[in-house]
Amino acid sequence: MLREQIPFDDDGQVNADAWLEGIQESGVADPEHVVASALAMVRALDSQDMALTTRGVQLAALVVALKLDARCVAAALVYRCHRLGRYSLPQIADGTSAEVAGLVESVARMADSSLLEMSSSPMQASEARDQVENIRRMLVSMIDDARVAILKLAERVVALRSAKTASEERKRRIAQEAMLIFAPLANRLGVWHLKWELEDLALRYLDPDVYKALAKQLDGRRAEREAQVAEIAASVQARMAERGIEATVFGRAKHIYSIWKKMRSKNVGLDEVYDQRAIRIVVPDIGQCYSALGVVHTEWQHIPREFDDYIAVPKENGYRSIHTAVISDDGKTLEVQIRTPEMHEEAELGVCAHWAYKDGRREDESYAEKMNWLRRVVEWQDETQEHGGRDPISEELQHRVREERIFVYTPKGHVLDLTTGATPVDFAYRVHTEIGHRCCAAKVDGLSVALNTPLRTGQRVEIVTDEVAEPQRDWLETHLHYVASTRAREKIQDWFRSRSLQQNLQAGKLMLERLLGRLLIPIPDDEALAELAHALGCGNSEDFLLALSVGDCHGLDVVAEISGEREAPTQLTLLPESRLRNRETFTVDISAHDREGLLLDVTTFLKDSKVSLHSNSGSVDPSSGVARMVLELQVSSLVELAVVIDGLRQIPDVFAARRVENQVTRGRGLVDESDFQAPEAH
Repeated sequence: MLREQIPFDDDGQVNADAWLEGIQESGVADPEHVVASALAMVRALDSQDMALTTRGVQLAALVVALKLDARCVAAALVYRCHRLGRYSLPQIADGTSAEVAGLVESVARMADSSLLEMSSSPMQASEARDQVENIRRMLVSMIDDARVAILKLAERVVALRSAKTASEERKRRIAQEAMLIFAPLANRLGVWHLKWELEDLALRYLDPDVYKALAKQLDGRRAEREAQVAEIAASVQARMAERGIEATVFGRAKHIYSIWKKMRSKNVGLDEVYDQRAIRIVVPDIGQCYSALGVVHTEWQHIPREFDDYIAVPKENGYRSIHTAVISDDGKTLEVQIRTPEMHEEAELGVCAHWAYKDGRREDESYAEKMNWLRRVVEWQDETQEHGGRDPISEELQHRVREERIFVYTPKGHVLDLTTGATPVDFAYRVHTEIGHRCCAAKVDGLSVALNTPLRTGQRVEIVTDEVAEPQRDWLETHLHYVASTRAREKIQDWFRSRSLQQNLQAGKLMLERLLGRLLIPIPDDEALAELAHALGCGNSEDFLLALSVGDCHGLDVVAEISGEREAPTQLTLLPESRLRNRETFTVDISAHDREGLLLDVTTFLKDSKVSLHSNSGSVDPSSGVARMVLELQVSSLVELAVVIDGLRQIPDVFAARRVENQVTRGRGLVDESDFQAPEAH
């Protein structure tokens, strides 16, 4: 274990001075002497608690071995002092640096919630299996700095090492957290040193009999096995040299948990676990990786089902290597891993491989890309496997999952992951299809919100349902942003497609009439409708109306085609600065249930949409409580006017909005006056 790097005095106490001198001699850069200052702060408490220095140096030594920077080492030294209330964050900042204090604060914040209580909450059976994974990903999403994650994982390793004398209850609790949360997180980060030790120590506390039995069997055969592996490694290296391949070959460490996991999953005994005897072949470049593989498969009989090429298809955490298993000269199985030095460093240290001690700065610019990947972890592996390989579908899935995720709570405290930009409608369909279909309102953190309100990580969402509620076609209009997820959109479209052909045709016709009526665009006759359908890629008028009714064709596309605007905007913030000129004035009539703040909401929307308001007038009917507003607006086209009108219709209590010119134009059959008699469902 990495703690063997720590020097101890004859009395068993950590020799902190020797340790500090050792890491300085090893080339650790210590800007501002933060490591020395942090160690001095910890040692100042020795008279109160000697264990603070021991635990601090143990954690810091692990951080040094993982090649993190000096400020991480300093944070590791003082972390426990802060957790026990011996030093405040301002004191740590004064004694070391603000960055060190920030790292300590971030790691401490990750310890403030009980992950196990959250992950064990009762929930629907369909979601129960995903809950722990959701917690892991929520943990990752809260990390702004990968060093915080590594510090937390390293701190858990030290906690497990120190738990030998703890109560059985505490040992099981921290072991369960390690197995369910932190080991998988280490796997996501590719930090195998931490993953393996977390798993082995957790197994030791969760199933001590299994752990002791395996450890005894492995120890009993260790000398023989190590001698065999050394002989095999020398033979492989010689055969590589004969073929002109410059290779370093060595035995691979065996870990109890991984061996036990294979024994259990394959229902085999210890002798049948292939990676008991394993070697690694490290060669200079990728080309020689495949040359080395050719030598291995030529010299020994390989086992096809045990071959994986993680260079061609890396694991989701970036891991790259070739794995194969062969029958060696003695007739027993041998696992072989082939990789380059860069792959080897990344495989051992994961994201830590992208940190260095050069003036405390990151040495590899790809680290930023690695962190972008880390924060976008989603369940893409299962999805790509379902669709089999790198076909267009899986490529699209991989593109989609690179988008950032958000994590929100159900009313009962369960965690669900959603696409960034997701709304209460997305949330409702994530919970259950029927919840989505019957969704009629939503509350976020106890407050009522519009159904197209973007959600943020950490919010608690409650969906209000009604037995007679149904999906609304407005939800499928992309510029209204009711749904951000493919899942929700497909469920909504499936619901409409399940309606009869006649229902959908009637709905499509009504949608077209209302859309054009709101803009004072004449309804096209049969010939013009057929031409419009063809221009929008539909075979005939019926196909067009059907596509409009189920969301395969959007209202803005229709307006764009009719008005000659070929590119319909997809958001309510309308115009780039270059198009804020050459505007035209339109008059818009709004009907709404009167309430306090209505006018403010309207003018705020117009301001956010960069729409110029030239004048406005309004009145309220005291008998009905209906407010009427007439606005003179400047926008650049009918398409943009359509976006503005649709946006106005989404304002709470607004039930109609349309373009008007003057009193003469009303009654010509261009507008559906029912638009203004009762609220539309949306």
